[in-house]
Amino acid sequence: MDDLSLRVYLENAADADRGGWLELPVAPERLDAFMRGVVGVAEGDGYVVADHEPGWFGDVLGSGLEAFSVSSLNQMARAVEHARDLAVADGVDGDVFLDMLATGAESEGLRMPHELAMLAMRTDGLAGEWTSYSLPGSWRAGNSTPDELYGASVAYGLMGADVFSRLSYCMDLKALGRDESANAGVTAGASGYVTDHEPLVPSGRLDDESRAALKTFADGWKPPSAEYRPFDIADIVCEGETVADYTLEGDGTNWGAPVYQCVVDDGFDAGSDVFGVDVLSALEDTLRRIRSARAGMGDFDEVAREVMGVEQFRPEMHDDDYGSVALDLGYVLPSPMASFSPRPAAASAPECADPTMAACETSSASRSM
Repeated sequence: MDDLSLRVYLENAADADRGGWLELPVAPERLDAFMRGVVGVAEGDGYVVADHEPGWFGDVLGSGLEAFSVSSLNQMARAVEHARDLAVADGVDGDVFLDMLATGAESEGLRMPHELAMLAMRTDGLAGEWTSYSLPGSWRAGNSTPDELYGASVAYGLMGADVFSRLSYCMDLKALGRDESANAGVTAGASGYVTDHEPLVPSGRLDDESRAALKTFADGWKPPSAEYRPFDIADIVCEGETVADYTLEGDGTNWGAPVYQCVVDDGFDAGSDVFGVDVLSALEDTLRRIRSARAGMGDFDEVAREVMGVEQFRPEMHDDDYGSVALDLGYVLPSPMASFSPRPAAASAPECADPTMAACETSSASRSM
């Protein structure tokens, strides 16, 4: 079955060093976390879609995907994935469904993400205009173009199996298909063709009702792995612990949050040295807890960056003048701390729930190492 993933590179418009690749579709919560944690902006402002990898969506809409917002691309990807899942559940071959959708989009001249998403939502209507090719079992499509396939289908229907098998090799099936598709008013695809029809997708901007219907349909898509859970640092705080807030020195280091957090024991005192052994131990313990809590979510890097301000180590950080502080798991703080302030102890702390129970049970031991 064709891979529907859409990999895009999202870049901070004010800082080209801030950005990363994201594979769509993702849950909206994860997109928001990625934009704030990795790109360093709210989703709606201050970024560009700088690049994308070739794939099905680019083939259908053209090469200019960078012109669209990441939220519109993600909604499109979610809607198409959901539509294909529904079709497969009804016994339709997934690749044939995608060919029908791509051919329908070409027939209607669709070039916008929301247009393709709307067509995916209305494929019941498109299916009525779709006809699969009728070709002999001996026919091998190979690298045949849609025009050639349609021409072969027309010739086979007119000639019958015996004559077609003897004469088709000397016919210009591509030219026949091109001429006949124009005469018959059809758009040829790889496995069938779409008859010209009244547009299923209205031109122009969506009205409020259509926008709401499209959102509801796209929300029907669910990630194939574990259900996405937004991260809350309170979920990894155990009994006898609290959260410490800290800031970093320098400008442009607080990506998405003016203050970062880690987990410490109640009554924790960093003293005058905010980068003492105990503080570093608390940072590393929190980083490991976040990794455990995000298992299966695929967003450990962006969550750790947003919550703790850490980033993955880069070779240039070996430079003593860089000012980074090494932590476990190949991560660093990009600059020294400017402040470190534990919050007052909570009246009661929640018991740890899986998957971070192990981190809670071993927190004291890990900090004493």
